[in-house]
Amino acid sequence: MLVLTAYVNTWTLCLGLVGFLALLCALAHYVRVPRGEHTLDALRLFWVSLVSWLVFMSIVTTLIDSPYLPVSQEAITWLFMLSAFLGLPLSMPPLAVAVWSLFSSARGERVRVSTLCLLSPGAFALGAATSNMHDVLWCGIITHGYSKPYPAGGDLAFFYAVARLFPIPENVYADYATFGACMIIMVVGELSLAAVCLRRVFRIEAEAQNG
Repeated sequence: MLVLTAYVNTWTLCLGLVGFLALLCALAHYVRVPRGEHTLDALRLFWVSLVSWLVFMSIVTTLIDSPYLPVSQEAITWLFMLSAFLGLPLSMPPLAVAVWSLFSSARGERVRVSTLCLLSPGAFALGAATSNMHDVLWCGIITHGYSKPYPAGGDLAFFYAVARLFPIPENVYADYATFGACMIIMVVGELSLAAVCLRRVFRIEAEAQNG
């Protein structure tokens, strides 16, 4: 199975990804949010978050279609990649904040800054995990269940930029089987980060209710 082969050939990259995700989880678990006890008006925060989400999603869905723009084809390709791979993760925080604020407003409560600072990265991590799970499945299909290599195209330019930081041959990292294998690590790490953030959110809210 090419997944295991990819891990052997790109072990430095995989170790870097694991270390980066572990660091983010540790920060989410241990770092105290400055002025986290401050609160914001829930209804006002709901409207700001909702409008921000609507505007952002309108832009993302437009860029995914690679619209005609007075820029180079390379720029259009990068805009497509950024909107396709980061559009969903970046849209999750304002949507999560809008939903949380709406329920807080219905209960007559204000929203804590500490809750926002943990809810947003947790929602982003869930969105990133969803996006990367799509990558895992897509790469699995094109490589026939990770049984055959398939050279990757320019749509993975951002992945190439990261892979070049490590001593990995181009013919190894420029393959959809390698990319899919690395995305499995990302999915596990992102789900772990989301769990850490949301667990801490619920703990903060429980302490506030009891205290």
